[in-house]
Amino acid sequence: MTIYPNISIVAVDLDETIVRSTDWTISERTLEALRQWRVVRGPVVIATGRPPRWTRRIPEELHSLPWICYNGAVAYEDGEEVYRNMIAPDVVHRLVDFLQKEANGYRLALEIDDVLYSNQPIERRNDVQVVADLRTVAEQQAAKILMQMEPYRLYKTALETMAQGAVFLVSERVGMVQIMAPNTSKGTALQALVRRWGCSMQNVVSFGDDVNDVEMIRDSALGVAMSNAVSEVHDVADRVTLSNNEEGVAIVLEEMLGVSTNKEGAADDSNP
Repeated sequence: MTIYPNISIVAVDLDETIVRSTDWTISERTLEALRQWRVVRGPVVIATGRPPRWTRRIPEELHSLPWICYNGAVAYEDGEEVYRNMIAPDVVHRLVDFLQKEANGYRLALEIDDVLYSNQPIERRNDVQVVADLRTVAEQQAAKILMQMEPYRLYKTALETMAQGAVFLVSERVGMVQIMAPNTSKGTALQALVRRWGCSMQNVVSFGDDVNDVEMIRDSALGVAMSNAVSEVHDVADRVTLSNNEEGVAIVLEEMLGVSTNKEGAADDSNP
């Protein structure tokens, strides 16, 4: 594999990319590859659809890295917010008012200031504030509006007609429609981060698996799709690696770092 000497930045998704779906952990091999990259090459950026509060659920050593959350609505460096692209309050109010009326009985939720408000309880989630009428909290900026897939399919045309000031991200894996501010993507937020460092997307290798990774994969110097990625990601990727359960990210990073692997697949830097 080409070493790509000009690439100094890794951008990596979490779920179904470095987080294993077998036990929801990150392997030691993957963590070691990320450690070595930071020592030898440069920054590692976590780019996720998750909210900031969920970052505490991954290994502590990753907490200090630059983060992109909410599919690119916010970015953090050294724990400080350095980028923000929220849905405007008037758009939030208009959409929530419409959805609360038209999709009555379906789940609707808002992400505001790292708090998830939902009109229904969410099974196995203890980070939810249940608010029967979300219009009572819809007078402020929001990172996301979320709704179940089925009413979106029913009201898709009406939503797109009225949703000036918002974009829609539909993922079959998530099972929810995510509504965000215009130009919100992991790729846009990543560009803002790397510019802060005097770099460009030509200095980035990125890894992802779902539709919210498309722009980031497409715009990087080397965009890598997981073998378990959706077709939209495969279509724009420069390379496909093994799945999240097979440590596909570690394999590519080890190759780029000149680290070989032994027969058991563990990293071995004694024979670069």
